[in-house]
Amino acid sequence: MKPNHQPVNRRRPARAFASAAAVLCLAAGLAACGGGLSGTPEPKGGDSAGTGEFTPATSGRVTIYTWADYFPTEMLTRFTEETGVEATIDFFASNEELLTKLEATGGTGYDVVVPSDYAVEMMIERGLALKIDVMGLPNAANIADSALHPYYDPEREYSAPFMYGTTGFAYNAALLAEGQEPPQSWHDFFTWEAPFAGKIGMLNDEFDGVNAALRAVGAEPCTTDPDDLQAALDLLLDFKARVNTISSDAVPDRLGTGQNSMAMIWNGDTHRAWVIDNAITYVYAAEGLSVFEDNWVVPSGAENVDQAKTFINWMLDPKNAAEAGDYVGFNAQIDGVFEYLDPEMRSDPAVVPPDDAILELVQACDNETMNKYSQIWESFRQ
Repeated sequence: MKPNHQPVNRRRPARAFASAAAVLCLAAGLAACGGGLSGTPEPKGGDSAGTGEFTPATSGRVTIYTWADYFPTEMLTRFTEETGVEATIDFFASNEELLTKLEATGGTGYDVVVPSDYAVEMMIERGLALKIDVMGLPNAANIADSALHPYYDPEREYSAPFMYGTTGFAYNAALLAEGQEPPQSWHDFFTWEAPFAGKIGMLNDEFDGVNAALRAVGAEPCTTDPDDLQAALDLLLDFKARVNTISSDAVPDRLGTGQNSMAMIWNGDTHRAWVIDNAITYVYAAEGLSVFEDNWVVPSGAENVDQAKTFINWMLDPKNAAEAGDYVGFNAQIDGVFEYLDPEMRSDPAVVPPDDAILELVQACDNETMNKYSQIWESFRQ
């Protein structure tokens, strides 16, 4: 689920900050980006937005490929009942796994996939994404203003927004000794001893993992400074002795049931862990958190394009997006979603960031730097 990031074909700036509008919407839980539907939504993005030629499929099938445990499969039954289109779903663990599979098959095998922000750009650049004119779908009128022109697909020709969130870490506050200060930074996460050492979980996420280590040593994500990269490697190698899990699967269960006492985690998974154990606390690290934006994309070799567009249009309905959001613990950049989310989600600080949180939408590094990231990560995982 959520979000991993991999190399891009051309060099990009080392860091790109989320737009003020996007950060505002993140902090407000999107309540400020549109609070529900009254009547028919006005089209966005131009005269043709939301009014393009689109005939929903009423039969056939659609195959979906998304993050592990990132979609309530029971929703597919209702989708079939409402549209007549049968749906099947398969899961991947990281953007690199998704991209590798699509490149190996020439973009065939699936009709809808869920890449994160930078991976959408990579799919477009590599000819793996089909131009479907998302803004021509009727429910594109529900896309929040903050999500209309993302850097990776400025005119929303290829991608429609799904969930967004942050990558941070969480811990079990009940384990802290009386008077013990809680961890507040990435430096704390990587260096903390009692009571967390030996039961720390790490996402199997090369990009976010190395970037978190870089932040902890005072460096910038995507740095090319060899000293910074060496410092991040040294920190990760020292940290490994305190880690008992390197996996992006079942993180909420491990944290909520005590298999992990502290873990690198996506904010939505923190909400799910909190439901199991209310002592689970998400940390907005002082050095900053990465923001991710996951999207619906039709691969270039998709066989069932009309059915894929029908599914994407269905998921742009705020009630459907909210049902998925309640399951995964994330919010969506779709107007009206926030009011349909479970009240516990709307009040959870892991879902709704505080005003002073440092949130950054980090674009992919150049290939040379990402190769160094891969070397660092493999050294850590060995």
